[in-house]
Amino acid sequence: MSGTVERVVVGVDGSAGSVAALRQGAQEAARHGAALCPVLAWSPPGGEAADALQPAPADVRAHWEAQARRALAKTCERALGAAPFRLRVAPRVIRAQPGPALVASARHDTDMLVLGAGSHGLWHRFLHGSVSRHCLRHARGPVMVVHPGEADVKDARGAERPPRRHAPVVVPVGPPDVWLRRTGPGRDG
Repeated sequence: MSGTVERVVVGVDGSAGSVAALRQGAQEAARHGAALCPVLAWSPPGGEAADALQPAPADVRAHWEAQARRALAKTCERALGAAPFRLRVAPRVIRAQPGPALVASARHDTDMLVLGAGSHGLWHRFLHGSVSRHCLRHARGPVMVVHPGEADVKDARGAERPPRRHAPVVVPVGPPDVWLRRTGPGRDG
């Protein structure tokens, strides 16, 4: 792994975790003088298999993609403030499963991948798998998983729900070129 970070790719889905990840990603991008690349991966309601069996009309697919673009823009605004940004920001919307899309987006050794800690339940993880686990297994560069704080929860949902509390953990994962760092409120990042 190179010691230089040229791009910080952040997984965005509008959740409190992704708001926290985008804020942390912006700090990492500023610290390294890197580009910030928020990525929102989406798939049709019912999944790709359902869309392959019963393809949606082009205007409906365009509507779904427009919704994804609005969600990405809204999350960027909540996490970073209104444009123009002081960082180089290159947002992307990709029609794909989140894990593979994020790994493909952070395909170089000089790319850092930042993810929000998942808030989905066991059923969702059973059906769709864990995005962070997929990224930790397959990413070429460093991977950071960030837990949301109270401000992130408020920004993402507009409601004041207490965030989940997690102990700070730094875990080396896989070969030396992959690492995981969990951060959250009141923790050094």
